[in-house]
Parts: sequence; structure tokens; C-alpha cells
Amino acid sequence: MNDDINETILLICDDETRATRLITAFDEARIQVIGPFPTAGLTLAVTAHAGPTVALLASETTGRRSAAELAQSLQTNWGVRSMLLDEAAHDEVETVGWRAPDSQVAGIRRALAKAFAPA
Repeated sequence: MNDDINETILLICDDETRATRLITAFDEARIQVIGPFPTAGLTLAVTAHAGPTVALLASETTGRRSAAELAQSLQTNWGVRSMLLDEAAHDEVETVGWRAPDSQVAGIRRALAKAFAPA
């Protein structure tokens, strides 16, 4: 569906239905996904061994750390930048250091748009 995207997405999501839809969409687009993970602690533990290229924060995390705190930890510890699934919320964090580059986000959003487009 979208052969030019070479990403490995770390999916942070505590909603099973949403996570399933996202994983299916990424599978159709031939984009590798690691997760979903509901907590920041589990996400951080896996990141050290998984080598994701970007984290997709599809919901708030459960546990002690917020999604923003998780994104900052991913950037600080492993150089993994993050994007928020909610486009408006993502646009609001344009000045934080953990935000994924616009070109990377745009490619992922295009893949999701194609997967969720009506047949």
C-alpha cells in the first residue's frame, strides 16, 4: 500500500479497539509495529531492545508517567522521537524536542489515511 515508508512504530495505546485498528492499518501499509503498550514503564523497557524509529502516542499512558513524560524519556534515552495520533494535539507541541519531524509524521498520517479511507 505504501512501500516508501520505512518506519518501525512503537505504539503506545491503552484502548484495545483503537490499537487493533491501528495495527491493522499499519500492517496493510507494510509498516512494522511494536506494541501496543499501555504503560510508560513497559514501553521504556521494550524500547531499549526493539529499535523503533518513531513512537506513536495514540492515548494517554496508564501508570505514573504521562504521554509527554514518556515522549521526553524516549527522546532523551534512545533518541526516539514521538508523534501524537490526535493531529490537533500534535500541532500544539510543535516546540518540544521530542516531537517527530514533520516529514516523518506526514508519511505515517498518509498511510493511516489510506488505510481508513472508505473502500
